[in-house]
Amino acid sequence: MLHRNLDGLLLWINLGLGLYLALAMPVFAQESYYWCYSEHPDLSYYDHPPMVAWLIWVGTSLFGDGGMGIRFGTLLCGGTVLLSGLRLLTEFGGSPDARRTWLGLGLVVPNLLVVRFLANPDPPLCAFWMLTLLTLWKARFGGLGWWIVAGFFAGCALLSKYTAIFLAAGGVIVLLADPLMRRQLLRPGPWLGLGVAVLTFLPVLLWNFSNDFESFRFQTQGRWADAEFGAHRFGQLIGGQLLVLNPVVAVGLVASSCWLICLGRRWDYRAIWMLAFSLPMVGFLLFSSVFVQVKINWLIPAMLPLLLGLSLWWGEGRFRRRQVAASRCTRVAIAFGLLQLLAPLIVLFPQGRGSTWTGWEEITARAKLWEETLDGQDGIKGNVFFFAGNYKDTAQLMRNLRIGFAEAEPGEFVEPTLAQNVIGRPALQFDHWENPIDHVGHDAIFVLPRPDQRDDLLCAVRTRFSSLEHVERVVVKRIGMIVLTADLFVCRAYRGPDE
Repeated sequence: MLHRNLDGLLLWINLGLGLYLALAMPVFAQESYYWCYSEHPDLSYYDHPPMVAWLIWVGTSLFGDGGMGIRFGTLLCGGTVLLSGLRLLTEFGGSPDARRTWLGLGLVVPNLLVVRFLANPDPPLCAFWMLTLLTLWKARFGGLGWWIVAGFFAGCALLSKYTAIFLAAGGVIVLLADPLMRRQLLRPGPWLGLGVAVLTFLPVLLWNFSNDFESFRFQTQGRWADAEFGAHRFGQLIGGQLLVLNPVVAVGLVASSCWLICLGRRWDYRAIWMLAFSLPMVGFLLFSSVFVQVKINWLIPAMLPLLLGLSLWWGEGRFRRRQVAASRCTRVAIAFGLLQLLAPLIVLFPQGRGSTWTGWEEITARAKLWEETLDGQDGIKGNVFFFAGNYKDTAQLMRNLRIGFAEAEPGEFVEPTLAQNVIGRPALQFDHWENPIDHVGHDAIFVLPRPDQRDDLLCAVRTRFSSLEHVERVVVKRIGMIVLTADLFVCRAYRGPDE
């Protein structure tokens, strides 16, 4: 009874921590970009499959366009990851200590926490990755229904992110290596599961067929177009993994992975399964990092089976018998994990290159006032559009227009909001939503965050309009500290995306 109560307490603490961060953290630019997806429902999108958009659409329909609405689906996915891991550990014969270790990892491993509050394709990918692994293990014993459900979950993983293709690699390995799975190759289960997975993935196939396969091309040849040898990217990836896994956990993961390999060599099928659904993806991305940038979050789904292995290893208690060393490692891991409680303080940090997360309410309010002043000066109402210099800034601008000022129905805006396609540069999914050519001759409000770093962008904008006037600098402060600066420009008579 005490064990069950402790498990329940740890589970609720995990879920509560995810909810706290979902409510307390600002909405990041990438999340706003996926929110823009949800405002334009489709079968798929230029750079990702549609699952993240569908989840955000459900959340915002229930809770609005703030952080809770955007992250509602993420919270569900994060809880699914935790519960699926507990169930898998039970199926693998893990001890109560192993299950508590898994729940403890959920509190101290940043990657496990991120998939409980940050709205991007990783949370649904991780949730369906774990559900696929769980239902395939159930199907191992011959249940036709489990094969169909596993195929559906695998298809949903592909609807979340293309890296779910590595589930196929793991599936092939266990079908060949596990005798219980190998016997079923002559039965309909595996083939029905494969067919269900393909049917579930059909929306993405149809979208790509209708759009010259541009999403597939972007994620394959587009990623490798500028490939060149560079060992520094490999080092950055390894260093990043130490942080997002928790340094202590990362070291333990190496030890537990060696333990899994030893078990696998003795034909322990639990170990073979965990390695099959992790090592192919890890190996491919480590190799790729020598030639192209591999972002630290791309490895998250592959780490989940390895973290299950770490839970089993720790639950065996061999290392924990070295009480002093085990106690020190545990304390350091917990201390590192507690730092995550301070994550909402990020709103006080200046925003350099890359993403933004705070200050857009103030910037958008001023941009809207200038648009109201400009609109109608040429005698025609509605001949003004907004734009920013990249897709992330545009996404933040668009979402804050909706929250604070837009009076349109969902999916519609009185004033169009464009991205860098205004100056003839590719703008990812924004290229599908608004054609700059349609706004030739119109005036615009140009919003330029971090202007001191972007002189080249300003020069490109100047060539596309008959005149460009700097009208205001918005300085955003938090407790007296500058966190973001943006220049606002009135641009007249748009000439089109080509110089």
